[in-house]
Amino acid sequence: MKTNAMEMIEKVGLLPLVNASDPSKAVPIAKALADGGIAIVEVTLRNKTALESLANIHRELPDLVVGAGTVTSPEQASLALEAGADFIVSPGINPATIKFCQEKGLAIVPGAATATELELGVSFGLDVFKFFPADIAGGLPAIKALRGPFGNVRFVPTGGISLANMKPYVEETAIFAIGGSFLTPQDAIASSDWAAITKIAERAVEISLGFAMGHVGINCNSVDEANSTVCWFNDRFGLKPREIDISFFAGAAVEAMKKPSFGEHGHIGIACNSITRALYHLERKGLKFRFFKENPEGKIIAAYLEEEVGGFAVHLCGNGK
Repeated sequence: MKTNAMEMIEKVGLLPLVNASDPSKAVPIAKALADGGIAIVEVTLRNKTALESLANIHRELPDLVVGAGTVTSPEQASLALEAGADFIVSPGINPATIKFCQEKGLAIVPGAATATELELGVSFGLDVFKFFPADIAGGLPAIKALRGPFGNVRFVPTGGISLANMKPYVEETAIFAIGGSFLTPQDAIASSDWAAITKIAERAVEISLGFAMGHVGINCNSVDEANSTVCWFNDRFGLKPREIDISFFAGAAVEAMKKPSFGEHGHIGIACNSITRALYHLERKGLKFRFFKENPEGKIIAAYLEEEVGGFAVHLCGNGK
């Protein structure tokens, strides 16, 4: 059974557009993306063969989540559903299209770039919106400004985003996923260079995850030992100590546990842009996790791998945003 379409978009964190005039190329494009870690596509209804392309992907790659983009009417949404669409993306807010999708139980990501459009979309119970064209509409500063009065809303920006400038977007919690045709360049499609598309997908996933060294955790045997440990780092390197429930931190680099926890010596925290995305991509590689820590709202804030290295446990942690 397929994962819920909206859950899949968030987990993958990337929503590539497929716009191929030759429907025979749709499946190789989608497969190349999946080989690079992106098992989801949005087929834009911008040419006469788009529905055929969508149907081909739905038939040949049944485990891949496929949606229809540039949907501007209930009639188009109905045709896309018949072709096998798992979700709908529209460039703007069309109440009739939203109502149709909700009646059919079909996920929809409508476009919204103003407060008025967001208010209308939220009135339908929606909380994820396409932000298009992202570069012309103000980019990340505009998204942050709109999120002020709409704190629960998240965005899928498209338009003007590339491998070169996507990093600030994927670091923000306001971003649900990044969309765009930069993942499926027309020159690669024209030359059937599927390896190039896979390579772009792999690089986009890497940027989206943003893995980096977060902190080192040291197992201590008492509260006093943990406090002395962070004071040692403060005295020598000016890493200011702070206390939380289970440990002390010296700056953001060192955590001293009040009592021994996972790992013989302690743990290594690997920071990432989104634990949700990181879990999906790492589990897709076959990695397993043994423990999850949640905040009071039920959001995962740490995920420990089953594996250890050099006497240290390893866990994912957020990037602080």
